[in-house]
Amino acid sequence: MSLGTILLPVVLGLAQAAQVSLGAEGHAYNPHWSANGDYIAFELNRYGDAVDLYVVRVSKGVPQVPSKVAIPGVSSNFSGRGTVVAAPVWHPEGTVIFEGSNAGGTQRLYYWAPGGQTAAELLSSSQISGDLTFPSLSPDAKTLAFVSDSAGSGDIFLWDQNSNKVSSTFTSAFAEAFPRFSSDGKIVAFSRKNRGTEDLFLWQGGASVVPFKGGNGDQSRPVWSGDQIVYFSNERGEGHWDVAIAARDGSDRRILAKEVRLPMRASPALTPDGRAVVYAMSDPEQANRLMVTLLDGSKTVEIPTGLVACGEPDLVQLDGRIYAAFTALPDKDTDFRQLHIVDVTGKLP
Repeated sequence: MSLGTILLPVVLGLAQAAQVSLGAEGHAYNPHWSANGDYIAFELNRYGDAVDLYVVRVSKGVPQVPSKVAIPGVSSNFSGRGTVVAAPVWHPEGTVIFEGSNAGGTQRLYYWAPGGQTAAELLSSSQISGDLTFPSLSPDAKTLAFVSDSAGSGDIFLWDQNSNKVSSTFTSAFAEAFPRFSSDGKIVAFSRKNRGTEDLFLWQGGASVVPFKGGNGDQSRPVWSGDQIVYFSNERGEGHWDVAIAARDGSDRRILAKEVRLPMRASPALTPDGRAVVYAMSDPEQANRLMVTLLDGSKTVEIPTGLVACGEPDLVQLDGRIYAAFTALPDKDTDFRQLHIVDVTGKLP
């Protein structure tokens, strides 16, 4: 393929999506499939500093009635103002790990199993103090990376599940976020904010980090595919977000998609085989579909949904089928973003 080749996206037929019915007002954000494809955890942002976490069981692409996940100290089924329960990540054994706090309280890490009652705190204050945020599991699920402000603006710590010990990675005067393990579990990519800018760095053990050469502008929310890092970049200017990819040493850097819709919290979504990235467009006229681009840039397909302002896709493979969970506005009847599920088997490049 020459550098001057223009690749037009392949437009597929309309994909019929199933909506997750929820008897509460608010915008659905940040859906994440469990490893076995039986559940989706997602956030309900009710604004007024209130975010709830829900989990919905899914059977062959059909959602059941969602369950709200409660944290200790919340007696009502409806969280009070200021309660934030967010950033879910699934353990392969079927529990969901997330950050949560009651109104005015400290943000801590919790875990909950579908069918259970109140969530339990994952790490005690004697193990690690302060606000705990941005949980992320290693590929073998034996190590959890997270951010704690116990020693500064927010440093990355590791929790070893087998030993139940918490260890520090490095310390800095800056605020770190979005730690993500490499495919072999040996490197942690993360973002760092400094004087209004955001850049990606790599930690490979020891007390120092290496800047990731991801281009100009801000880089955020890394996710690994093999030895490559896929991330969001706004090097073309504030408010103009692209999906970019580069090798871990910064070589072979390419823009895969321009003017994408930046999710509330999620990293770029990869297909289950790791060969393509799935995203939505920021342009309202193009935001009624999901876009899928191969990581080598050779092909893009569009999956129309019949909905409005699509965003935040997450995919899972189950029993030979591939399902996408995403949020969107319907074309009428409500002002709130809803969670939708669609079978995209045979629609990916």
